[in-house]
Order: sequence, then C-alpha cells, then structure tokens
Amino acid sequence: MQIRLYNTMTRKVEDFKPITPNHVGFYNCGPTVYWDAHIGNMRTFFNADILKRMFLANGYTVNHVMNFTDVGHLTSDEDTGDDKMEKGAARENITVWDVAEKYIKNVIIDMDLLNIIPPTHAPRATDHIKEQIELLQKLEKLGYTYEIPGDGIYYDTSKFPDYGMLGGQNLSELKAGARIENQGKRNITDFALWKFSPTDVKRQMEWDSPWGVGFPGWHLECSAMSMKYLGKHFDIHTGGQEHIKIHHTNEIAQSEPIVGKPWVHYWVHWAWLMLKDGKMSKSAGTAYTVRDLVTKGYDPMAFRYLLLLGHYHQPIEFSFDALDAAANGYKNIVRKIADLMNDKSGNVDEDAYQKWHDKILAPVSDNLKTAESLVAVQDLLKDKTVNNATKLALFEFVDKLLGLQFIERATKLHELESVAAPVEIQQLAQQRLEAKKSRDFATADSLRNQIDATGWTVMDTPDGFKLIKKQ
Repeated sequence: MQIRLYNTMTRKVEDFKPITPNHVGFYNCGPTVYWDAHIGNMRTFFNADILKRMFLANGYTVNHVMNFTDVGHLTSDEDTGDDKMEKGAARENITVWDVAEKYIKNVIIDMDLLNIIPPTHAPRATDHIKEQIELLQKLEKLGYTYEIPGDGIYYDTSKFPDYGMLGGQNLSELKAGARIENQGKRNITDFALWKFSPTDVKRQMEWDSPWGVGFPGWHLECSAMSMKYLGKHFDIHTGGQEHIKIHHTNEIAQSEPIVGKPWVHYWVHWAWLMLKDGKMSKSAGTAYTVRDLVTKGYDPMAFRYLLLLGHYHQPIEFSFDALDAAANGYKNIVRKIADLMNDKSGNVDEDAYQKWHDKILAPVSDNLKTAESLVAVQDLLKDKTVNNATKLALFEFVDKLLGLQFIERATKLHELESVAAPVEIQQLAQQRLEAKKSRDFATADSLRNQIDATGWTVMDTPDGFKLIKKQ
C-alpha cells in the first residue's frame, strides 16, 4: 500500500520512498527528563507510535530511535538560562543523575500505560558525550565554529546558506535589524555547540573536552545519536512543531556540512495538545500526566482513542468533557466486541478480511488519517454480511495498527459476564425487571442499588437483563 506523509521541508504530502527497500529508520525527539512528561508531551510519543505501527502493518522493518535529553537543554532557546536538569535537581534537592533516573522511569511508565511500543534504541545524551565531541571537532575542522571566551563554542550560521529552510525562514530577514545581546555572537541565529562550565559554580554534569571543561549544547546530541544508530542519512525525523524553527533547523545546519544533503529525507512534525486557554502549564497545575488520568478513573485507552480522533497535523483541544465522550465511544466498541465473543462460530472469510483490512489500513497509510480508520472500524461492526470470527480477527489487526487493546478489554468484559451471578442476585435483577415493566421506577432504582452493593452491575438488554461482576 502506498504510504504518504506530509514533509515539513517541502510543505506538501509526498509518497514515501525508503532509502532501503522495506525498511524505515526514524528518529523522534524524546523528553528532557527534568520533570514529568505531561499528556501534551505524550501526544508526540503517541504519534511516533502510530507512525511505527503503520509501517509495521505495511510490512516494513523499523529502526526507531528516541533520545532522552538529560543534559544541555537550557531554559532558553537563545542559549541562556540554567540547564533544565540542574534546575530540576535544585528544585527537588536530589542529584541531577537521580532526577534523570526518576523521570525516565516515569515517562516509560506513562508510555506503557498508553500501549506505546518501546523504541528500538533509547539513548541518553550523557552516554554519548564522546560522539558529540567528535561531531563538534568535525565542524571545527570545516570552519563552522568559533569561540566566545568564557561562554562556549558556537556554530556560525552565516556559513550555512540553507539555514532556516525547514521553517521557511530567510536568514537575511532574521539578521536585518536583529539586536544581538552582549553574548559575543556573530549572528542572532548562532547557537551553542559546547558550553563552558561557570568558574564560580560546580556543575554536577560536566566533561573534559578539547575546548575546556563543560557540557554539550542541546542540539548537538540529536545529530550525534541519530547518526550513530541510523547512519549518516536516514528516512524520517519527527518531533513537536515547536522544534521546527530552532532545534531541528540547528540539527540540519550542524549535520549536513558533515554528511551532505539531504541528511534526513522526510521531516514530520506533530501539532500540540492544547487547553482551551492555551498550552499546558506545570506551574498552573494543568500539565496532567497519563498517571493522573488513571488516578481520576480513566482507562488510558480512552485518552489514546481521543488522540486518534484528531489528525497529527492539527492541534487538539483537551478537556475532561472531550475525554468523557471518548471514553464512552471506546467502551461502546469494547461492549460490541464482547458481544461478538458470545458466538465465534464459523471460519474467517479471507476475502472479507482482506477487504476490511485494506479499508482500515488505507487511511492511516495516507498521512496517518486515524480518524478515518476509526470510521471504518465502526462500519465494520455494522456490516451484517461479515461473520463474528472474521470481525474478531480484524480487531486483532486493528489493535496492532492503532494500539487500542480492544480485544484485551473485551475479553476481560466477556469473562466477567460469563460468571454466573448468585441466585439471590438474579432474583433481585428479575424483581427490578418486573418493577420497570410496572413503571415502578423508584423500586427499580432501589433494587439496582442493592445489586450494585453486592459487587454486581445489572445491564438492560433487549431480552431482559445481564449481570456483570464488577472488576
């Protein structure tokens, strides 16, 4: 099936052509592990997961790299401010290394809750200082760097004519009238490759280098680690849309002088998950984690379902009302699949399977149109010409493609329903049914409450009622 993706570099949807047939290598920028990754951050990792699942469903082998930034990401994109990791350590009164371990562990837990397939490689910046120094040395030898005494080694963007192309920026316009603060930069767009440790403060993370003791700039790590695990040229680089004009632009500038262009063939960027009044804020208490949603009683698959209802190239507005609606939609599908499990007779119809397989896969292969695939899933459930065995086999495919764990949730529900309720509870349910028929709703509600108190739930059906053991 032809795969199509929106390429930020060309600003159009393009047919995907791999460097190596039937194989894709892609890099997605991971978290800076100085604090918890909120659900807005998780949309980035979720989208990368859908990208991977789509390629796997199309028969590709996938080499997926996601980094952990545990050093060098300053609080300002202008190479000023504190290192976020050092700031996190000061906030929590623990070591920088402990901060990294804590938040790497937390983001892995949240990714697992969302059923995100782990990356093939998950390198940490601090484990690849050697590679970053070697890359900087190559740039220095080619004449792309200069030193600001007491500050660090910087990249001279005037030496790279294509600077800003990814974000549609014109370098001459960026420079025109630009006021460069007293940092010693030659150009407003120049960025740090290596920062010197301050002489009056002892950093917890610092390394010897040919230029002095210090630490790498944030941008350097992604170039160094992607080249190590994916080669000098690879298929796809992904990340949040906020990375287009600075981080990814700088990655290109520091990579292509060394390896030639194009360094990356397709740039795919994810839009944000927003709140009604703007971006999520840790300080305002609106930066919910996936674990927070679970604590509030939500199935993480409901959040995954909500994300699938949107398109990666457009922002989604998050609210608990929207999450409630998604949770209901998800539960309804699980309910219908559990009903299919009551009658698995018959064999899988290969023709019908292939027809619906392609209907579900085609939209995702066409620029990750997941919402259209969910429409096809609903249509499949309504198609009375397809037997239950075929539908259940197709939902196993849907779970691999969209990662929604439908079969797992439906199996648990079906198993609970298969447990016979005690006779006395069945009698209460029968009494409730008779009360409803007599329009004695007060008695019916009272009997429902009695049933609920026993750990069972009564569900109305066209034939009467069904008793389900609570989980």
